[in-house]
Amino acid sequence: MTTSWKPIADAETASRCWSVIGEIEQALLETGNGDDVHSLSGGSAGLAVFFAYLDAARDGSGPAADTALEALGHSIDGLGETVLPPGLYSGFVGIGWTVEHLTRRFFEADEDLCSAIDDGLRELLSLPGQRHNYELIAGLSGYGVYLAERLPNPAAAELLGRIVDLLEENAEESEDGITWRTLPEWMPPWQRELTPGGCYNLGVAHGLPGLLGFLADARRAGFEDPRLPRLAEGLTRWLLGRKLGQERSVFPAMWVPDRPADPTRTAWCYGDPGIAAVLLSAARSFGRPDWEVEALDLARLCARRSEKAAQTVDGGLCHGTAGLAHLFNRFHQATGDPELGEAALAWTRRTLDIRRPGEGIAGYPSYLPLERGAVGAGDWSPQPGFLIGAAGVGLALLGMVSDVEPSWDRVLLTAIPPQEQENQAR
Repeated sequence: MTTSWKPIADAETASRCWSVIGEIEQALLETGNGDDVHSLSGGSAGLAVFFAYLDAARDGSGPAADTALEALGHSIDGLGETVLPPGLYSGFVGIGWTVEHLTRRFFEADEDLCSAIDDGLRELLSLPGQRHNYELIAGLSGYGVYLAERLPNPAAAELLGRIVDLLEENAEESEDGITWRTLPEWMPPWQRELTPGGCYNLGVAHGLPGLLGFLADARRAGFEDPRLPRLAEGLTRWLLGRKLGQERSVFPAMWVPDRPADPTRTAWCYGDPGIAAVLLSAARSFGRPDWEVEALDLARLCARRSEKAAQTVDGGLCHGTAGLAHLFNRFHQATGDPELGEAALAWTRRTLDIRRPGEGIAGYPSYLPLERGAVGAGDWSPQPGFLIGAAGVGLALLGMVSDVEPSWDRVLLTAIPPQEQENQAR
């Protein structure tokens, strides 16, 4: 499985990457799923993604494919053994996404393994009087990412239409654009104390940029709903109006009317790089070169930030060095910009340098912030999984050294097609 994706690591960095990837592989074989047993975020579904892409990068040599299938089977078993929430990252929708993604790309399936998940999602979206969170991690945008992976399945298209219906019902439209409020009951207690009336969340993981990324993903996947461009245009206009104007944090983590907004870290989950990625994705999906200019200006600004300014702590995809390495790799592959490629290499080397042999999983302990999310005040723990753990680090490193496009990042809403694919599409 090869594409126009190009490995960009130099010989020395590539050798170090492959060495660490091998250590992550061995550590995951020894430790298994950890506490989060079945999910995409931290459980066997996420491990299945890592081992499947590892097998593809090695051209099918070695046992990684068997390990991936075993992990995938374990996550599928979880659907019948455990009561799971619906969310993309911690629930049954995420297992469905993993099944669909891997069986379409790497493994054959004799039957539709996700029809029961569609049925469960249909029932959930039909509940009367319920207002659904719109976010990526555990809400409508995440459900939509799963359904976009299912297209052109007619049931998926039908349910995508229902999601857009629900988004329209709760949209707030003004001269500033279109937006959606995060209700207090959707927020963790510490955040609710700070904003008891709710807020407008500006993180990809839990907020409005993730919704924009979903709209772009659905459009790229072939969902031709005429409401998508209007919603994307209104949301982008609103989002671009929330800039802080600060070099170290152009966008805040959240916005509350009549309150000063605070800068945030440089990461995928919250911060400018994640917003730049979904904005570039939206620019390509909806044919908006003006959005692309905004996205790449923001990406280049992030590329010039120091490690201290970025406030990275660990190596994970969510808010760590590997996540930044992967985002800059995506930006570079999508544009050919050498500055963004150098940033990808710099953050890759940083990911390799921060290993702590004997700690965490393969030398990568994961940082879990305390309730108020203060950088530098949290707990460290061994996490094997996709989002904050060693499997995600391994996937980012594979993207630096393999010609297999890391399409697993569709679930991060950052799968911007490489430049060569864009040129062919035109």
